[in-house]
Amino acid sequence: MTEPPEKSEKLVFIFDIDSLPENKISLFFKRSLTPSKIECPLYRLTHDAKGLKKEVADYMEKFGLPYEILYRDEFIKKYEGFEIFGQFRMADATYPSVYIIVGTEKEERQVYELIAARYFNRCDSLSCFGRVLERKYEQFKELGPDEFKNRNRPDYRPDNSDEVDEKEEKKQKIENAHQKIVDMENEMKKKQNE
Repeated sequence: MTEPPEKSEKLVFIFDIDSLPENKISLFFKRSLTPSKIECPLYRLTHDAKGLKKEVADYMEKFGLPYEILYRDEFIKKYEGFEIFGQFRMADATYPSVYIIVGTEKEERQVYELIAARYFNRCDSLSCFGRVLERKYEQFKELGPDEFKNRNRPDYRPDNSDEVDEKEEKKQKIENAHQKIVDMENEMKKKQNE
C-alpha cells in the first residue's frame, strides 16, 4: 500500500487512557459488554472483546510500516526527551493521536504528530480512519516534517489565497465531500443503535 520508507519509520498509536490496572480492567469489561461506553475513540475503533481487532492488524500489515500501540503515560515515558517539532513539548501532545517516529538511534529519532486528536471525533469507522492515515502519511512524505506541521495546524490559512493552486482547492472540496459522507454514515449508525 505504501512505498518503503527512506528512513526507519514507525507509527505510534496513543490512547487517551493511562495504563493504570483499574483502567485496563474497566476497558476489558467495557469492550466485552458495552463497547459504546469506551471514552477513547481510538481504543473503541481498534479493539473489540478479544483485544486488537483482526481487521486493524490486517490493515496495518498491508500499510507496511511497523507500529506500536501505547497508553498515554507509556508514550510520555518512552518518548519524553525526543525532539518533537523542535520546540514542541511532550506536555502539549494531544490524545488520542497517531505519531510517526523517524530515525533509528535515539539521538537521531524525531517524533511528529501525524493525526491529532480532533480527527478522531470525525472518524467512527476503520475505513474512515484508514483514509485519514493514508492521506496524512502521504502529506508527511510529500511536504516534509516542517511544512506538514505548518499545514496541519488547526488555524492554518495560506499566506496568500491567490497562491493556492487548483490542486489544493480540489483536495479541499474532496475532503469536505468525504467529511459530509462520513458524518452521514455516523449519523445513520447512531440511529441504527438507538
